[in-house]
Amino acid sequence: MKRRSRRHKSLVPLSREHHYALVLCLRIHKGLHEHHTDREWIQTKAGHAIEFFDTELVVHFQAEERILFPEMRHMAGAREVIEEVLAEHRRIERLVNQLRSHKGRALVSTLTEFADTLEAHIRKEERTLFPVYEREASPETTARVERGIFGLIGSASRPRHPELLK
Repeated sequence: MKRRSRRHKSLVPLSREHHYALVLCLRIHKGLHEHHTDREWIQTKAGHAIEFFDTELVVHFQAEERILFPEMRHMAGAREVIEEVLAEHRRIERLVNQLRSHKGRALVSTLTEFADTLEAHIRKEERTLFPVYEREASPETTARVERGIFGLIGSASRPRHPELLK
């Protein structure tokens, strides 16, 4: 029996990418607990976070910012949450730039903050923003969003670089 998605089909690619990002966050959190003094592991995982951002999150943020959020601005309860998640996008970008330049203890701290921030951000979109969309969006809106998101990120049925999630 095929399991039905909890998400509207126009949001499924974004939710799939959220799942991949949560896997990365989990690997970072668990790994830092076990390898917090292993500089090579920390440097490698920071590199994975940077590459994941560059190859997955940049386009993901574009799909949200250019396609989904403009369609949602008029929806009841969406404007405030959209402003919050946009600020979180910028914060995640700043953290990635810090990962690119930090070494040593600063790298551990920044990697932890990156994983914490990204995880909380995803949870907010999935638990707060997406339900507003699913409740308020018209069939015309969902059709436009589905076409736009699919055009940018496809179905997201697989991560672009699964090796980053190990």
